[in-house]
Amino acid sequence: MLDNDDDFQWSNESEEDMGQLHAIHNNMNHIAEVNRKLQEQAKRPSATECEECGDTIPEARRLAVKGVQLCAPCQEALEQVKRVYGS
Repeated sequence: MLDNDDDFQWSNESEEDMGQLHAIHNNMNHIAEVNRKLQEQAKRPSATECEECGDTIPEARRLAVKGVQLCAPCQEALEQVKRVYGS
């Protein structure tokens, strides 16, 4: 027969496992969303000029990042804002 301490410990471990599974599920959903956005972006032609600042986007960047619309500094600034304030 199990005592209450064993039930309590099992319950806590079960809740921790569920929390980890939930976090994994959320991460997988986020990865899938990023992948979908990258696939959509790749369908567009890369811009030769940055949509934000107007600077020329180097050919190497246009080839490496299909469908790129921002220069590297503007992309970094956008990602920093998203990290601080969320998407």
